[in-house]
Amino acid sequence: MLRGAGLVLTDRDIELFKYLAFGPAFSDDLHARFFVGKGKLVSRQAYERRMWKLIEACCIERIEPQRIRGRRTILHKPVYSLAEGGIEILTSQGVLQIDRIRHVRPNRRTLFHEIILTRLIRRIYEGDPRRYEVIRLFDHDMLAKQVQRVRIKRIPDLRFTLKFRHGAYFSYLVEIDAGTTHTPEFLQKLLAFMQLSRRLAPVNSKDPVGILIVCHTSDRMETLQKAVMESHITVKVANRFLFSTIQNIDNSLGLYNPWHKADGAKIDFIFKDGGKAPELQSGKSGKALEQSI
Repeated sequence: MLRGAGLVLTDRDIELFKYLAFGPAFSDDLHARFFVGKGKLVSRQAYERRMWKLIEACCIERIEPQRIRGRRTILHKPVYSLAEGGIEILTSQGVLQIDRIRHVRPNRRTLFHEIILTRLIRRIYEGDPRRYEVIRLFDHDMLAKQVQRVRIKRIPDLRFTLKFRHGAYFSYLVEIDAGTTHTPEFLQKLLAFMQLSRRLAPVNSKDPVGILIVCHTSDRMETLQKAVMESHITVKVANRFLFSTIQNIDNSLGLYNPWHKADGAKIDFIFKDGGKAPELQSGKSGKALEQSI
């Protein structure tokens, strides 16, 4: 039996730690995923008791979402993240390597951003292992350390590389857009991201690169799509940008809306594995992103 600060840990506890290794999660999400017995949810009281024991053992941390004045009341339950004790258990027992763990300490200002980013990271790692393998994944802080010598100011929220079964590689950059950047500056940011990706790629690498842009609202997404198609500095590479929005979805359950190209075409499969370099696909069947990643 594994122990954490005197607490006997169960297999369910370890699976919960592994889930939080990607980043924070809402309480409702954890309850529904890990506390199910005999076909139904374990009581909320039993769930809360166990979570408090894990907190007291320094395995996880808890943060209460802040109610923001002037906006609608936040309805979600608390958010949990992995603490030092949980990280030590995962690494010392060989469950996960340290470079696969994101030690995120969200505050009330960054919480929403981190939840969105973590949700996408989980989608990437939980994809079909028969189709691809995640060989590199770096968040903003990791990337900042890599490029600190070249003085690059614009750094994306995430960069990851996939290796497909036929040996081809495909890299993606991710930007979570809150709508606070003016459109012309945002276009410059996209070009800077592509330059950054070239700097970080292996020597003489010609692997394709795409940029995933997650917007807070549909209106913002449409504004950026239009800007990409109308700007002479981005229109020639517009097929490298994919857009999605988190508007009108339940933020606590790890869901995503479909993705679209800059020209508005809907994406069923972000990439295709067919014996050649992956390519962006626009589909007709209406399937959402979670079916392709």
